[in-house]
Amino acid sequence: MDKALNDNSFEYLLGTIIREEVLITVNNLNQRKQNSTKKYLTIKEVSSMTGIGPSTIRQLTLSRAMPHRKVKSRIILDEAEIKETIENYRKLGWNDPENNWDVQIVQSEITDFQKSKEEPKMIDEILRKIIREELATFSNEIKDLAKKNKENYYGRTVLTIKEAANHFRTSPSSIYSLIKENGMPHFKIHSRHYIVLEEAEAYLWRETAKSYADEGNIYWQRILQRLDWEERERNAAYEKALKRLEESTY
Repeated sequence: MDKALNDNSFEYLLGTIIREEVLITVNNLNQRKQNSTKKYLTIKEVSSMTGIGPSTIRQLTLSRAMPHRKVKSRIILDEAEIKETIENYRKLGWNDPENNWDVQIVQSEITDFQKSKEEPKMIDEILRKIIREELATFSNEIKDLAKKNKENYYGRTVLTIKEAANHFRTSPSSIYSLIKENGMPHFKIHSRHYIVLEEAEAYLWRETAKSYADEGNIYWQRILQRLDWEERERNAAYEKALKRLEESTY
């Protein structure tokens, strides 16, 4: 009986989650070392690869919200992310048999989403979010790792400005501009700037969605709404779990 109670205690739950998440993080890190990072393509390269004209590719990014990222005025695309949109276009053209792009339907989805309430999160799910974030960002060895070429730390990739420019198919000056003018996530060691690849990709994805949403594109407004909601949920879960953790110590 006592053992059963102990196994259900908050301390036992926390210890179990930490062990599991550390193991998952280590496995993910090993897996990432085996896989290469995604390779971005320009509109011209996607056009050559698919046989679809550059103007159509550009229009798909707008009217079909095809995933891409804008680096200043340059559009870059990942082959895996655009696969579904390209296949649908080849099959259906601009037809919309399931009304996925009907403006009134999308507007209704946005309204319904704002009114909807998600299921409350269990404490173990909240704790896992905290632990994952901490394992992904914390490293006492970041200074040493940042000096190496594309070093991984806790599953993330650190790039120099030049490496980031090559990855995002742009120039170092554009990366510096994104840092200084637009606030792209970065960190400095002495006078040198470094980019965490995963944070930069997430930043560019959100800024791309926001730029189209601000212009009134209803389809990108739907994407931005989801991104904003996910960010609020992460912050709320973090604060709730910290409060629960503090209460458990008394």
